[in-house]
Amino acid sequence: MLTLDNGYKVLLDCGMNYEQKRELNAASFEFPFNPADIDVVLLSHAHIDHSGNIPKLVADGFRGHILCTPPTYDLINYLLHDSANIQLNEYKQRLSRATKHRRSLIAPPIYSDKQVDKALEQVVTLPFNKPFVINEQVQIEFTEAGHLLGAACTTLTVNENGKTTRIGFTGDLGRNHAELIRVPLPMQQLDYLITETTYGGRKHKSSAHAEEELLRYMDETLRIRGRLIIPAFSVGRTQSILFVIHKLFKKGLMPPVKVFVDSPLAVRSTRVYEKYPELLNTEAREFLTAHGTLFDFEQLELIEDYDDHERVLLYMEPCIIISAAGMVEGGRIQEHVKNNIQNPFSTILIAGYCAEGTLGHRLLQGQQTIGIKGRDYRIYSKIAQTDVFSSHPDRHEIEHYIQACHHAGMKKIFLVHGDENNLESMQQLLTEKGIEQVIIPELNESYTLT
Repeated sequence: MLTLDNGYKVLLDCGMNYEQKRELNAASFEFPFNPADIDVVLLSHAHIDHSGNIPKLVADGFRGHILCTPPTYDLINYLLHDSANIQLNEYKQRLSRATKHRRSLIAPPIYSDKQVDKALEQVVTLPFNKPFVINEQVQIEFTEAGHLLGAACTTLTVNENGKTTRIGFTGDLGRNHAELIRVPLPMQQLDYLITETTYGGRKHKSSAHAEEELLRYMDETLRIRGRLIIPAFSVGRTQSILFVIHKLFKKGLMPPVKVFVDSPLAVRSTRVYEKYPELLNTEAREFLTAHGTLFDFEQLELIEDYDDHERVLLYMEPCIIISAAGMVEGGRIQEHVKNNIQNPFSTILIAGYCAEGTLGHRLLQGQQTIGIKGRDYRIYSKIAQTDVFSSHPDRHEIEHYIQACHHAGMKKIFLVHGDENNLESMQQLLTEKGIEQVIIPELNESYTLT
């Protein structure tokens, strides 16, 4: 939150914490401020950990505008409704399991479909690379963050008391060689930088090896007539994986098996990518021009209806199944994992980060049994993980981006959006590189920007 001297308040993103989301109780989502006091929300991108609490913000009194790019609006239209439906379904399931006397203790959903619609009415979309004057004191400009279709870094130019201050907020950044999306653009002439540091202590395998990596897992699994199960986030990760598979198909390298995308949200989001070809990278634009589609090919089946989902569960031939959620925490993917966890010929390929405590994280711990929906299963399938599809930059890519933004007059850099080890690792690296005033803020901590 940025508060001007006159009390005008700007909120940068309003997300749903993945750890809290598993609890889904109202106490976890109380704001440490009065939502009615916020004047404007700047939304960096559509992912739920950045957008997921906006409907509650509106329901609790926020009446201002929510500013984002057009693709972000299209994607949150799907993501926030999906979040509301998940909450409602989980609420109904808890009610059905609870005794009559305990039902009144079960917290209702954080927000409803109607509240999502109300929040969407307050959205105003802005293009990239065009300054927008919010009021006489605040001007903003969105530049490409590279993390997700429509993801934006935000430069705020604040004029007060005869002084101009420029503040940059990265939201989430992308990688240097991402599938589909262009590289992040550095913000210039900043006084302060607030940057994500999700993988500030990790080195990723280059995304340039994505085809080679995916083909290896296909070959290892499908040649022994197993099934390759890929848990993937519906927005961003699924599209990257699907694009790589399509490229392999066009090169004649794809095995002759079905590829199922079993996620209604992923299917809807996939259509948004082809709506904005001007925001794709050169390779993706050229591929779209040459083939007329980014994702569709003969072996692909997009699954939306639940009847079709049940049909895929009964499909016993070798195949590839991409389904949500990426951390295997709820969603249709749990049923596919459950169906294949005891098949020694199948591989469950975790294609991204899994928060501690999630089913995906527990699968990666190497244990012999796993509990899924109240039942224990022996693990006979292969459990693997790859980071070539990560949509976040690694340690060196983050440092490179910060160096591109940094200049002698920059006053402070704030490292956010990472666990303690990654934040401290990046702070140490920047200090070793001679960059001073690198701060890791604590929750609810305040700073005066002079």
